[in-house]
Amino acid sequence: MSKWSSARSRLCAALLIATLGLAACSDRSKAGASASDRRSATVTEVDLDVEPVSQEEPGLVRSRWETANAGAREVTGNLTVSLEEGRGGPLALAFANGVTLRAEELAVHEAGARVGAAADTTFRTVLGVPAEVRARVYRVIDERTSASAAAGGLCGREARTTAIAAAEFVDEGGDWALRIAAFKGRRPPGERGAEPEICGVFAFRQPG
Repeated sequence: MSKWSSARSRLCAALLIATLGLAACSDRSKAGASASDRRSATVTEVDLDVEPVSQEEPGLVRSRWETANAGAREVTGNLTVSLEEGRGGPLALAFANGVTLRAEELAVHEAGARVGAAADTTFRTVLGVPAEVRARVYRVIDERTSASAAAGGLCGREARTTAIAAAEFVDEGGDWALRIAAFKGRRPPGERGAEPEICGVFAFRQPG
């Protein structure tokens, strides 16, 4: 074989190796681009749905409650609550200390609604309930106290309870809770222009 033929063979072999190398690089580049495209096409969706808080109209399902805060223990005692005519009917509350109330529903408010004119006084802050819970406002039809009610009615001995706000819901511990706020004043809480005076907030839980 001549020197010229040998040199030409070596040159052809080198060109072949270079061509194969370029093809392999091109294939790897395409594969990398394809994987990158797949990664960029993958969208992670965040589930923003919030599990709603279970809540119920007071007196409809659960009737017997025991005290869960100092206000209830000192003023009202345990509570029996019922609806006289089913859903939406007058609410009857009988407290163990000798106070009884009858009240009719006036309105249902979101927790963030104002109780009065002050922007920072909402049903949520007054009742201490989660943001998703609705508060029901009732006009007190009748309030009676027996001799055993040492502190008088929910607003004391000198004032008559004119309205209550109530919420029955499942608390953060997974237990049913009932919160009642008592008011005195001419206009009920939540009404435009109202400036009700809060007499007290009473917390209850299901008997254990």
